[in-house]
Amino acid sequence: MKTNEKEQITDILNAFRLINKDIRASFDIMSNHLESKNNFVKWKKWEKGNKKAKEDYADYTNFFDGDNWYYLNCYGLYQEKVIGFTFVISISYEKEDTDYVDFLKQLDENINLNTPMLCIFGIYSPIDLKNIKLIDEDGWQYVDDILQFTGSWDNYKNINIEYNKWFDIEIDCLEDNQAVEGYEGWYKSAKIKINHITDIFSKEIAEKYIDELIHEV
Repeated sequence: MKTNEKEQITDILNAFRLINKDIRASFDIMSNHLESKNNFVKWKKWEKGNKKAKEDYADYTNFFDGDNWYYLNCYGLYQEKVIGFTFVISISYEKEDTDYVDFLKQLDENINLNTPMLCIFGIYSPIDLKNIKLIDEDGWQYVDDILQFTGSWDNYKNINIEYNKWFDIEIDCLEDNQAVEGYEGWYKSAKIKINHITDIFSKEIAEKYIDELIHEV
């Protein structure tokens, strides 16, 4: 490998290190502020019977290992709802994932599909508090459903998706108010807001977003 190529790789990795540090700082401020709220109970261990459903479903270590995605998650229970947020930093998708592409282009036509850098806030009404699955046996995350991988939203096509706007979701995958087979059936409705991670550039803004999340419950 030539010297200039080594220098370019070093610069790229160093830039990633600095960006990751900033992302982590914002994530930690938000998760700590959420944990400080009365009656919020954060998940801190793997879900029973589902070893892949850990607190941070993907991290930069997975990214460097070649998994091609990088998510950070903070979720828990509050007033019998699942609330929290996901940082979607990097994602792997195939060209046939047209729903994903259409969704993001409706949100932001200039967005990078591989590294959308989105913060997705969510308030979920579970069908059964004892049957909450944030990830399925194949490793698919429920946030993929938010990004239109599974297409299970009933009213998605009628939603005007944009940044910094709360919108309601009704899930069309229920049978007699019971969760159907698959992880996407654990909640019956949700309230979602999407922001760009780069908009979270101060402690005050980070904490404001969490205060708003609690208020929306």
